[in-house]
Amino acid sequence: MAPTPSGSTTGSAGSTVSDTIRSNIASTYNSLSTLLSVPVLIIITIAALDHADKGLLASSFPMLEKQLGMDVKTLGYFSLFTNLSYSLSLPLWGWAVHRYGIVNAPTILAASCLLWGMSCMCIAASDSVLGQAVFRSINGSAISSILPLSQTLLVQVVPNPRLHGRAFGLMGLAERLANTVASASVIWFDDWKHPYIAVGLLSIVAAVLSRQCLHMRNSDHHDEHSDDDSQDKKKMSLGQIVRRIARIPAFLCLVGQGVFGGIPWDMMSFLLLLFEWRGFTREQIVSLQFSQGISCTIGAPIGGFLGDRFSHLPRGRIYVAMSSIILGTFSYAAFVFSTTFSSAFFFCNVFQVVAGWVTAAANRPICAELAQNPSERAQIVAMWVLLEKTSAAVFGAPLVGYLTSGMIDE
Repeated sequence: MAPTPSGSTTGSAGSTVSDTIRSNIASTYNSLSTLLSVPVLIIITIAALDHADKGLLASSFPMLEKQLGMDVKTLGYFSLFTNLSYSLSLPLWGWAVHRYGIVNAPTILAASCLLWGMSCMCIAASDSVLGQAVFRSINGSAISSILPLSQTLLVQVVPNPRLHGRAFGLMGLAERLANTVASASVIWFDDWKHPYIAVGLLSIVAAVLSRQCLHMRNSDHHDEHSDDDSQDKKKMSLGQIVRRIARIPAFLCLVGQGVFGGIPWDMMSFLLLLFEWRGFTREQIVSLQFSQGISCTIGAPIGGFLGDRFSHLPRGRIYVAMSSIILGTFSYAAFVFSTTFSSAFFFCNVFQVVAGWVTAAANRPICAELAQNPSERAQIVAMWVLLEKTSAAVFGAPLVGYLTSGMIDE
């Protein structure tokens, strides 16, 4: 047998390398095509507007105090009304997805975005305490749909599980940037009404896009037996849904960490007032807002990477979350007790980098693994955030407003 020419071997190896490169390029292109598709961008934009709205609530507190003569206790009640209406409406949105199916989820999302946009413009038009309380309650009820629906729909339009982390990473990036821009715009332009109007108009546009561009297929149904199971699920009452989810041990752990973690995060809605009481200038406050937004944006993908990196270990994601909480506690304490702008700036950004690991590393990945279908995913997210937000609404900002009202009066 004649020996194989060396040139033939070299050519074969080169062909293999070329095929591998082409395969990697094709895979990257397909991933980007999915992640940057119109449905994904619409869902991420709606989630970003949700966080922009939440950023407006905290950043408008100092101006409401000055322009409308509202004290800290009243501002705490505004947070209470918004968060309670948000919490109490969550199960209804989760039940709506369960009742009408994932096919009609874009229509449900469009209706909530329309109500949300109208409530934002009514908030901007109202100058009374009663009007602010009523419209903020309506606003909270409407935007409570965004978290369960956006997470459920995002998984549907990005069916490849290997892309879920990057998809949620893009969503987290957009959410934090929108929150930062919204908060800083209120302070920089010294105006809280026009940002609310802008968010309201964009929410109405998002409602139209959601209705026209998002089309879901019912992935729960694969055969006749599956259809029968789905019909049985649709007959379940809201109480039965709650009892089924409450039997999941991991869900109880999510609720527990959310209750104790959500309270201090809700208390942070008074940070802008703290900055003003410390005598920071408007430029310093804006720089803090932008820098902590950037730090938080950096922290989210770091948390996701660490969670994936240690997920092969027993409780690896949990240990990453615990590290985040411990580091965040010490850095936040140092930030609160800082007496100079430079130290406050440093510890605030350290806190934002490390405190965002929990959601990306543990909460959302674990929540996604608990759900077996889109309906169940929406219900789990709704019930989880319901209990977390309710505790934060009662013991968070309202409690701070009550405890500090006497100090401010003095």
